[in-house]
Amino acid sequence: MRVLQAIPFLNVGGVERGVVDLVRYFKGSDIENIVISGGGTLAKEIQKEKVNHYCLGIYKKSPFSLLLINPLRKIIEKENIDILHARSRVPAWIGFFASRATNASFITTAHGVYSNRFWSEPMAWGKFVICPSKIVARHMKENFGVAQEKIVIINRWVDLNKFKFTDYRHRLNNNTIVSIGRIAPAKGYEYLIESFKKLVRTNPYLILKIVGAPDKTKMNYYNYLKTLTKRFSLEYNVQFSGFREDVENVLKDARMLIASSIEDESFGRVIVEAFACGVPVIATRVGGFNEVIEDKVDGILVDPKDSNALTDSILSVIKDDALANGLVLNGRKKAENLYSMDKCLEQTRDVYKKTISFKRILAVKISSLGDIILSLPSLKAIKENFPDSKVNLLTSKKYSPFFYGCPYVDEIITVGDDYKKLKNILELSKNLRRRSFDYIIDLQNSRASHLISFLSLPSFSFGFKLRWGGLLTKKVPYDTKDNPLNSQEKILKLLGITLKQKKLVFWEQKQETKPLLPDGSYIGIAVCASSRWESKNWPVDNITHFIDMAEKNFPLFKIVLIGDKTTEKTAENIEANISNRVINLCGKISLSELPGVIKKLKAFITPDTATLHLACALNIPVIALFGPTDPRRHTIQSDNLRVCFKKDTPCLFCYQPECRQQKEHNACMEHITPSEVFHILKEILANMSD
Repeated sequence: MRVLQAIPFLNVGGVERGVVDLVRYFKGSDIENIVISGGGTLAKEIQKEKVNHYCLGIYKKSPFSLLLINPLRKIIEKENIDILHARSRVPAWIGFFASRATNASFITTAHGVYSNRFWSEPMAWGKFVICPSKIVARHMKENFGVAQEKIVIINRWVDLNKFKFTDYRHRLNNNTIVSIGRIAPAKGYEYLIESFKKLVRTNPYLILKIVGAPDKTKMNYYNYLKTLTKRFSLEYNVQFSGFREDVENVLKDARMLIASSIEDESFGRVIVEAFACGVPVIATRVGGFNEVIEDKVDGILVDPKDSNALTDSILSVIKDDALANGLVLNGRKKAENLYSMDKCLEQTRDVYKKTISFKRILAVKISSLGDIILSLPSLKAIKENFPDSKVNLLTSKKYSPFFYGCPYVDEIITVGDDYKKLKNILELSKNLRRRSFDYIIDLQNSRASHLISFLSLPSFSFGFKLRWGGLLTKKVPYDTKDNPLNSQEKILKLLGITLKQKKLVFWEQKQETKPLLPDGSYIGIAVCASSRWESKNWPVDNITHFIDMAEKNFPLFKIVLIGDKTTEKTAENIEANISNRVINLCGKISLSELPGVIKKLKAFITPDTATLHLACALNIPVIALFGPTDPRRHTIQSDNLRVCFKKDTPCLFCYQPECRQQKEHNACMEHITPSEVFHILKEILANMSD
């Protein structure tokens, strides 16, 4: 496994030292790391390990940094990278787009509590988002919409071999208190200096060493601290030591560590390092500090910006050796149990392995219900070929109940009927981007679905070339002569998937507690097709004549009328024109109940509509009535399907939603006589009795 670590610089900081630790830890293992950065003082540590380091300007906060996408993609391809691990925002912007349409998965580590929503957005696009603390995880979830399934909390670690424990008794004669971190306003150093002004009145030999380099963009703050030190006459007691690589030696010679931050910290690596060394810790109640420190157990917490509380806490540690000794023993134990390098980096290894083995897949099939049923074999094949991955389906909200209990899909993502509006496409794509799909399989193949697939920025997208298909990364030509399964299989083959059987499928449903149809013999009739396709409907007169024939010849069978709410009036007209009683379920059954009803039928008569495909999938004998649409394009051949249409109709397969030959009836459908359908039914029932 080859992992590219992308970081702005290799200078001072816990993040940078963590990358060096990681490179050393995995060297010679099944994980080979390559590092890309803008260079820095720690780059030589990478070079010592004989690890490939590419120096690229992935640190400049400028739109022109996106020009580095192609150079980075070339590195990905040259090094055969499996995972690109971005550890900051600029590398995330460049790395995310560079990894698209390559074999490199993209993951991130969110090292901070980011405030700039737009600039920080790519940190949410990782296939997995590693967070060093619960506060960062909560921030990424609540403010960036990162799904819980993507979040992995891995604490920052400490090398226990490097940060060795020293018994607190050996620190009693040491007067040096340290604070380690970059010199920036968020660190609250002015409150610590103010605290020292009070401390030196009774402890004139105490030394405060502020270890860290000034933030070059905040030099006014550094100058302010120097002025404050002079104003309080603390030149002897407060020392600015600058950057130190050997943090372990700084802590070795320290009486205690103070972390006086006034803004939320994502974690606090130096606190854990102090725990490991046996240094008492006093920190402010901000962000991740609250998670690392248990107050009065392994450290002391004070409110931020409270110099008096800092003074009192420092004095309590100096004066109470038993308190201090208890803090350091508990701190060391916590470092060993929770923050050891072995533990944390093995968790990182697990994330890397899952990143490679686990795929997050989105199939897009929004409408119509019949087409969705025709896509079930493809969904089943996708799940079978990626059994350990998560298969999502993007579909219409009104069809989501149909998938109750479906084993082929792990999660349903729904859209409204107005999903094609640009505003809704943009919002949906934004949400899908944050789900970080490896593959989007566009079975809808419309302009809107292609645009959604493109804007969702998966690693790869698949579909047909037609209707803006150029937006997809991998596509095949569309052939109007193909039936639905042959057509879908062409897309699936782009992923190495073939359909083992070219037939419709459905899943085993749970037994209904109170079935809508009790046990008995039933013949079902779909009274209408889609409301958008009036031309597909079999005329009411034909239906009523057929029902009369069926009831006279098969008195033990009951007739069931099936349809949605739009068919209620048609069903009432049918009831009004027949003498015998039928079971009218039009508008009375939900989508989730529909399969259970159809499964009870001995035979089913239907025009070209969704229930046709559902009945075929449930292996119910079906008589399908076709006129304006071609059954070769819209059905899957099976032993239980009998197709009926009039070949001599001049306007056959016109694909017109409304009949242009007759106003009151559909010419092609009217020519399918009740007696013709009855004779087919008679053959079906005779074969059953045989």
